[in-house]
Amino acid sequence: MITLTDDEKRIVFQLEGCHRYDAIQEIAVFCQYTRDHDKRATAENLLKKLRELSENDCRELICDIQRNYHLPWKARTVGEMIAVARQESGARKLEGHDIMALERFDPEVTHMIVFDVLSGEASIGDKGDRMRLFLTESGYKKALENQDRSFIQILNHAKVSQGHLRYDWLDGER
Repeated sequence: MITLTDDEKRIVFQLEGCHRYDAIQEIAVFCQYTRDHDKRATAENLLKKLRELSENDCRELICDIQRNYHLPWKARTVGEMIAVARQESGARKLEGHDIMALERFDPEVTHMIVFDVLSGEASIGDKGDRMRLFLTESGYKKALENQDRSFIQILNHAKVSQGHLRYDWLDGER
């Protein structure tokens, strides 16, 4: 396994996703836009390390850091505050779309669902994943078909209008 510096761990701690590809993309965007030379160098070094890992090893490393890492100071940035809140809540991290994903604001998108993947036959996700997706009307119909076939179990649903969510029910209410 690789060894990360404290600065590299701090970057990993704030990542949204746990998958290798998502992490690499997020860090690469950070490298592209940061003006801080030292932070860019740290992020580029982290990218090299993550690219050497397999998907499973990378996911294990990221999940471990996000679960167990503690900032050496009080959270100062929005990314740090979100990461600390996520860690303290113990909330299960969702695969799929982030709550503020661009898909949420697509005029064609009319539904948001959170669901558990129950079968390896599901068209999206891996068995055991909990996912969030923003869907068009046809995508939502496919999700309902997957639920009828016991491939997924929808936990909550919201109507989406101009990025606003109106929940029909919340997890555990049905």
